[in-house]
Amino acid sequence: MESLLQKIRKNWDSHRLADSESKSKNKNSAKKPVKVLVCVSAGSDSVSLLHLLQRLSALLGLELHVLHFNHQLRPEADEEQDFVRSLAEQYKIPFHCKTAKHLKSGQSGLQDSARQWRIEESLKIQNTVGADCIATGHHADDQTETLLLKWLRGTHISNLQGMLWKNPPFIRPLLNCSKLELQQYLISNNLNWMEDLTNLSPAYLRNRVRMELIPLLDELTREGLNSRISDLNEQSRLFRDWLDSEYAVWRKDVLIADNKASDGLSLDDLNKANNLLQEEIVYNFITALTNMELSYKKLRNIFELLRSDSKHWEFSLSEEWKLIKSVNELLLRRTAE
Repeated sequence: MESLLQKIRKNWDSHRLADSESKSKNKNSAKKPVKVLVCVSAGSDSVSLLHLLQRLSALLGLELHVLHFNHQLRPEADEEQDFVRSLAEQYKIPFHCKTAKHLKSGQSGLQDSARQWRIEESLKIQNTVGADCIATGHHADDQTETLLLKWLRGTHISNLQGMLWKNPPFIRPLLNCSKLELQQYLISNNLNWMEDLTNLSPAYLRNRVRMELIPLLDELTREGLNSRISDLNEQSRLFRDWLDSEYAVWRKDVLIADNKASDGLSLDDLNKANNLLQEEIVYNFITALTNMELSYKKLRNIFELLRSDSKHWEFSLSEEWKLIKSVNELLLRRTAE
């Protein structure tokens, strides 16, 4: 049976996680170590990632740096920071820590704000140390949660993909490893980690999906949920590739015909496409100008209006934006206008 170490080595090579455009152009740079910034929270996922990459560092030619985020939201935050620092010191790996000063428990959109802060700070540290990539501990269970959350929020089927193995500069070497697999690796090697108790709180939708929905679905599929999710992820990815290609062709034809870009969408141009592509066109028209996430339910409501006999209507997209049909054109306007 393949060991976890062998699996990570295979993932590293098969998904070309350390490849970059600059390295491929310079053959001499292949001899230089790959500098990897490893995000470590103290939880089992990222702690196992650090141990695994450290064991593979000589074989893969890696120079590791550890990055820890202290959100200052829980009493254990400083203890977790000390734990991760000690791991870095144990392996003689440079340790970097960023402390949040703007996050407050109970604030609106806390998880999204914290995630965005981590991304921004990761990129700053990457630039400071000159890291080639940033490794995170996302694993197969996270992938399942991500896809199910997208489905629960009404995402179009073509956007049901999970996380990518590589989204430069971020890489995810553990995407085909389960959380149980990672914890068993730590236990069998007498390695410690710290559990974030907020991961057990039903206050967060992701936690309820993890603790309630996924076990039920896994039982109903006779432990075949990960396989079903993987199939759906691949089908959705192929569907997305096809839609992107069809949309690019349509857009090119429209721009050539009109010889100019427009802040409105001509219904004559829209009707040149089939029904499936029409949804993609309207979705892209709205999101490109508003930067909002449009649910599939709202998209279907818009098409119900488009297929009505009304020559003029207004549809509220959000508190800030509205969509207007004026004779033979769709227009986007801010609500205050």
